[in-house]
Formats: sequence, C-alpha cells, structure tokens
Amino acid sequence: MKARIARTIVAVTALVILVLGVPFAIVAQRFFQSRATVELQRAAAEAIAELTIPLDGKAIAAAAEESDAPSDFSVYNSSGAKIYGSGPLRADVNDANQLVVISPITDRNTEEVVGSVRVSRPRSDIDAQARTAWALMALAGIGGLGVAVVVARREAKRLVEPISKLVTRAELIGSGHGLENPPIIGIPELDTLADALSISEQRLQELLAREREFSANASHQLRTPLTALKVNLESGDIAGAMSEADRLEATIDHMLALARNSLPTLGAIDIGSIVRDISARWEAAFGQADRQLITNVESHLPPVQSRSGSIEQSLDILIDNSLKHGSGVTRLEVRRTAGGVVVQISDDGVGIAANRQNTIFDRGDNSGTRIGLPLARTLIEAAGGRLLLTDTEHAEFRIVLAASV
Repeated sequence: MKARIARTIVAVTALVILVLGVPFAIVAQRFFQSRATVELQRAAAEAIAELTIPLDGKAIAAAAEESDAPSDFSVYNSSGAKIYGSGPLRADVNDANQLVVISPITDRNTEEVVGSVRVSRPRSDIDAQARTAWALMALAGIGGLGVAVVVARREAKRLVEPISKLVTRAELIGSGHGLENPPIIGIPELDTLADALSISEQRLQELLAREREFSANASHQLRTPLTALKVNLESGDIAGAMSEADRLEATIDHMLALARNSLPTLGAIDIGSIVRDISARWEAAFGQADRQLITNVESHLPPVQSRSGSIEQSLDILIDNSLKHGSGVTRLEVRRTAGGVVVQISDDGVGIAANRQNTIFDRGDNSGTRIGLPLARTLIEAAGGRLLLTDTEHAEFRIVLAASV
C-alpha cells in the first residue's frame, strides 16, 4: 500500500509536469523568436538612422564603418535591388533558415519610400536558445520529480503507518485483548476511524465481560437446583423434579436477563409469600445437614417494589451461604420498617472475619469463587433494594426493600 501511494503521487506529479511543460516549451520558443524579432527591428532602425539620402553604396559603407550601426545589414533601393551589404541580391528573397526583418527607408522631406534595410539572424541561434531553456525546464522537472519521490515516500509512510496501527488494533480487538486509548493521528478521517474502533472495542469488552459474568453467575446459581433435581430424580419424586426443572429454567432466564441488562420491570410483589416458599424449599437441605431453618414472617406486610426473580435468587444465595459456611440455627425474618420491609438472615456460626467486612461484596475473578454475595447485591440493587452486612459476629445480612406506592 505504501508503494502504491508513493507511485500514485509521483505519477500525478509527472503528469502535471508534462501537462504544464509542453505549453511552457512552446511559449519559450515563441518568446525567443519574438525577442530576436524585436532585436532585428531595433538593429534596422539604428542602421536607417545612419543613412543619408540619396542612397549610395560607397557612402553607406563609409557610414557603417564610422558609426554604431549594425555591421551586418543590407540596403536596397526602391525597386528592391541591393545597394550595400551581404544579403541576397533582391530584398524579397525568402530564406527558411533565417529570421528576416525588412524596414522601409523614407525621405524625411517628402516621406517617399526610397529603399529598405534588411537584417537577418539564423534561426539555429534562436533554436539553440530555446533548447537551452527546454533543458533547464527538463532539469527543473526532474528535480520536481525527485522532490515528489521524497515527499511521496514520506506522505505514504505517514498515511500507512497509522492505518497499519489501526489494522493491528482491529486484530487485537477481534481477539478480545484490551487496548489503551486510541492514538490521535492528526488525520480527521483516520481519527474518526480510530474513535469508531475504540467504541467497538468498548462494546466488545462489555459484551465479553457480560459473557464471563453470565458464565460465572450461571455456574454458581445452577448448582443448587441441579443438585435438588438430581436428588428428586433419584428418589422418584417426579413432581419435585419438575418443580426444580422449572426453577432451573427460571434461573437461567434470569441470569441471561441480568447479563443482557433486560431484567423485568419493577412491580409490586408479596415478599412474605416469596420468603415462605423459599423457606419451605430449603427445609429439606437443612434437615439433611442436621441444621434448623427458622422463618418468621410478620403478618400484614405491605407489597414491596421489586423485580420478580431477583429476590428469590438473592435469598437462595444468602441461605445457601448460611448452610455451607454457618452453623447452628439459621434465622430468616421478615418485618415491616419505616417506608418498606426488611428481610434479615443470620446464623449461630463463627461469623465473618472483621478484615473481610469491607471486601465481602467484592467480586472474585469469575472462576466460581466469591461470586455469590456480589451477585446477590447486584440482583438486589437491580431490584430497587439494598443488601447490607449488619452484624459480622452472626453473619447477619439485611435486604431493605421500599414499599410499593
């Protein structure tokens, strides 16, 4: 591409030199011919100024030797016969190899034409001057081409290098590698292209991040329903297996909606009913672990403003963490608070280390660890609520939801 750009610039320059050079060459030829004609006219006028009337060959020769008149001129009488000089015998004789100027000689008193002066110059002299000018023009054209070659190479390099960088950038973007901010090239069109690539890169990185996040979230959230589905199938509980299959499908749909930023719209939901259903679903798992899940739902709770599915997923995460990492009794409470409802979960385990309370909601590296609590907070916040760690000693978490208006 660099060579093609350079060749194009040089070719255009050569064409311009050719298009302008031919007319200039013709103008130069005519210029030297016109200048020679003017010089011959001046020489003829100087010769006429030295002549006396009547015309006499000897007097003319004597005057030519003593004056500043041109040395090479011929004088003819009124009939065109030569009186003096080295010219042809007749004044009207044409010579293709000579540039000839003939000026009339008039009597100052009667203004009668009494003769003529003929001066000439070889056309080869004029052609030689024109050829010298053409040679200089050709040298200038060659010099211009040389400059064009240098400029073409520099401009081709200046244009191609940014394009090569943009190509490399596009290849890296396609492979999913993150890049620094696009460089400022200084060429508006290429800067626009670099900005477009940067926007595409940002969108691709967001898409890849969402894909990785979905993979990690789905991997984390599907373990519990898959385990329950397996247990139900092994025990022959078809109804339970179908219920877990439906929950598995709902979990996948919710994780996809979260990854695509297309979660259901906020609406009024019955939080008490949701908590009771979740508690009933987890009782078997706690019984198998010889643990107890105590649920206390205050009566006459107002409906809360939230998203269907987000509360269920978040509570599943908190209860699962309590089952795996806590001990003793796990308490799940739902109560009214000013302007909304609080869902609280805690247990009798060792709690959460004090040095982790500021990082407990920090997401891990999408490898499957430290996914649950960050995901639960994301879901709660997306549902219009807040998830807080309120007591590290009892691993107490609270979900705060606003009452539906």
